[in-house]
Amino acid sequence: METLMIVLFCIGVGYAVLSAFVGDLFGLDVHTGELPFLSPTVIATFMTVFGGVGYMLLHNTGWPALPIAGLSLLISLGVSSVVLFLVVIPLQAAQKGSAQSSKQMIGRKAEVVTSIEGARLGEIVYEQGGTRHSAPAKARGDAAIRQGAQVRILDEIAGTFVVEEV
Repeated sequence: METLMIVLFCIGVGYAVLSAFVGDLFGLDVHTGELPFLSPTVIATFMTVFGGVGYMLLHNTGWPALPIAGLSLLISLGVSSVVLFLVVIPLQAAQKGSAQSSKQMIGRKAEVVTSIEGARLGEIVYEQGGTRHSAPAKARGDAAIRQGAQVRILDEIAGTFVVEEV
């Protein structure tokens, strides 16, 4: 039982360290769609807490393995639930909201505040929900668009708007 607890703890900690340092490089962020409780963050939290609490209880109490496993299960479910509801679900909602709001801008007009020259990115300013926002932009077909020109947003690719002069 002690070996199981150590292995689960090490896997959870190892995943957390690995994803913190190289997650962006290799795309370790797995999207779970409609099942946020299957998020790698929640699973790693569960494994780390279950293994860590179980190991500590095995060494600091004289209890049999079954009650220790049960208590570790309850504690890890509790901590994982807190992470799910306070971290994972709010972050997924924020990501979904920003992606939808960018796509909603397609077809709307904006103003160029930093000239777009050929393949170089420029910057546009647009209004959404009564608030002015700025974003990087590139011209369709690598056309040059001067500062102050009115443009129409054609598409959004990875946070950069594709525009054409009106």
